[in-house]
Order: sequence, then C-alpha cells, then structure tokens
Amino acid sequence: MASRLRIGAALLGAAAVLSFSALPASADVVVKPIEGDWQWGHDVYLVPNVGNTPPRHNDEFSTGLIGVELKEDGRKDRFQAYCVELPTDLQKGKPLHEVPWDKHPNPKSKFTENAGKVLWILTNSFPTKSVDDVNEKFGEGKKPYDDREIIAATQAAIWHFTDGAQLDEARELAGGPKGGGADLVKLYNKFVKEAVSIEQQPNPTLQIDPADAKGKAGEKIGPFKVTTTASEVQLTAKLPKGVTITDAQGNPLTITQSGDELKAKAQNTKDKVSEFFVNVPADAAAGKAELKAKAEAELQAGRLFVSEDANLKTQSLVIAKDSKVTVEKPAKAEWTAAPVVTQPSTPSSTPPSTPSTTPSSSAPTTTTTPAAPAPGGSGDEDLASTGASILWPLVGGLVLVGGGVGALLLVRRKKAGA
Repeated sequence: MASRLRIGAALLGAAAVLSFSALPASADVVVKPIEGDWQWGHDVYLVPNVGNTPPRHNDEFSTGLIGVELKEDGRKDRFQAYCVELPTDLQKGKPLHEVPWDKHPNPKSKFTENAGKVLWILTNSFPTKSVDDVNEKFGEGKKPYDDREIIAATQAAIWHFTDGAQLDEARELAGGPKGGGADLVKLYNKFVKEAVSIEQQPNPTLQIDPADAKGKAGEKIGPFKVTTTASEVQLTAKLPKGVTITDAQGNPLTITQSGDELKAKAQNTKDKVSEFFVNVPADAAAGKAELKAKAEAELQAGRLFVSEDANLKTQSLVIAKDSKVTVEKPAKAEWTAAPVVTQPSTPSSTPPSTPSTTPSSSAPTTTTTPAAPAPGGSGDEDLASTGASILWPLVGGLVLVGGGVGALLLVRRKKAGA
C-alpha cells in the first residue's frame, strides 16, 4: 500500500557538502525482458481480424510468462509478466518503464478501459495462485488444468480485454497440433465471464512528485510527495551547509551518517502518502540539493510497463505476480538567494543653514527703476515687504533740504550787499 514517511525529531551530525552517488539515467523503474526466459503455455487460436488480432489463419499465437529483470545498485531482481498488446512483437532486451494504466501508448488498445478486469484475472490465476489453487477455484471439484493450459487461458483472456480478441473455440476444440483443447476453452470462458473490474490500480513501486522543485532562500521547498509500496524509505542527500530535510512543520528528519553520505530512514504508515521539504536558511547563497530515495519495495501485479523509447514499438507488459525489488528515485531542489533589503538613509541631525541677517556694507545703487523685492523678504527678517521702495521719499527729502539751504544762502548775500 502507499506509505507515509514518519519524520524524525533531530538532525544528527554536521550539515556539509557530501559526495553523492550518480543518479540513474531515468527516474522511472526500468526493466528488460530476459532473453529466452519464458515459461511456455499452449499456443492459442484467435479469430482473425477481430479487435486488434491480425489476419493470421494458418498458425497459432504463442503464450507464456515472460521473464523480466530489474538491475539496481548491482543487484538483479527477476519476475514474470504477461503481454497486453496485439499484434506488436516483443523487442528482446529493449528497456521498458513503469507507467500508470492511462499511459498505455497504443491508441487502439482497450487496456486502459479494461485494466481492472485484467488485474482481476492476474490475481486469480497463475502464478499469483498456484496450479492447485486455480483448479480448486475453477475446476469444479476436479483438477483438469495444468500450468500450460492455465497460462494459455490467462493470456487469451487478457488479450480479450486489452485488444478485443476472441478465442477461436472451434479450432481449439478440433485439436490443433499445439492447442490446449477443451480444458483451455473452458477456463478461458470462466475468466472472461467472471472477471470484475478492480478499480484501484496497484501502487507505484516508488514515486517522488515532483522530481524537481524550485524556490528561494528562507523557504521550505516542496512538498516532495513520496508514494511507495515499501515499509521503509532511505533518503540520501547532498546538502549545502545549513540546509536540512524536514517535515511540513520544519522538524528535521533523523539523519545518520554512513561513509560519505547523509542518510535518513523513514517508516511506513499504512495508506498514506509521505511528504518532505528542503528547508533553506534565509542567508543561503543560490544553490541546489540533490536527493535520492531508495527502498526495498514491492512491484505489484498489474503494474504496466511500456517502451522507454517513444519511437520504438514493442510489446507492453503487465506484471503477473507481486515481486520484491530494490528501487531508487532521484529528486532535486534549487533555490535563488533572497533579495537584499536596503535600509533608508538616516536624516542628518545638523539643522540646515539660515540666510545671514547682516546687511550688506555696500551702499545701494541709485537707479530709476525700483529694485525687485527678494523672494520671501527684503533681506531684513524684521521688515515687512509692502511692495514699494523707500528710496523715493529719501530723495524727495534731500531735494527739499537742499532747496531750503540754497534760499537761506541767497537771503544772506542780499543783506550783505545792502
């Protein structure tokens, strides 16, 4: 089931730039078919030109459980799968990657529409169920079905739901050279008629969403949501100084140091999706943190694998039985430096200078045009400006005084001459 990481309470060890192993080339779980690794069923006859069945009249369609492997961290995990795409051939050794049901690449396929019924068949047939279990459930108290008949009936029923194929029952009952006969036809019909849709598709083996997030210093970047079938996830990180991995409340994950990597272990809480954040200090320079999640997970029956190369057509496969695998997923957080806040300058405590109140020592120049008043005053702070000059009354007074003095002198000269 999906899981939720439980967050630790303390960060152990110094946060420093640590070496980080190379990330895988692809962020998806990638498998490859194993050359020659098939568990064969009987060949089956399909009605030509029905659904996606090609017009083949004189030969049969091979069935079998296809061996595939996942290589991760020097380890190989092997499991089995059924085909879910007619008439595309399987390109041996070409990588396939895990995708949700709605990402089936063939627009003619009915897989997305009927994937829930395919999952029902897988969970009720071989190899999820043993040969004895299948006989007990569908054999009506007998044991008519061997493993080759079960594999063939299962594959034919899957093609019925994914590609609209129909088993050519007449040819099967007639007994072809490789056909399974009446028992195969009976089991095929039981699968087709009794299948019910399981709406909840299997959980991703290990998924981080988003795989790349951006932010700025002083923020928690995320959330990074982790969905997995594992009960424990190990995070490995390359972190600049001061950067931590935390929960939504800012509590750091419990980190332990192993060699040259920081590692965080987190436990599973059933039916939940985990979240973690990259917490960046406000004074951090622009940078990035690289993370890798690793888990011993369960690759569940019904998970879809399609061509990793969108330009390469190859048979799509669906996992036949729950299998334990080791998987890794990368994630990355990038941030910019926080903007620098500049403080406004402090006003000066020195008061501005005031105009001088000392009158000019130079005498005013006499003109025939009144002097324009100075803006805001005459230059004497205590003298109100009336808009008129005092020069003219002064000149008039001087003229009158001069005239009086002249008349007095003239009178004195006349008396002296008498």
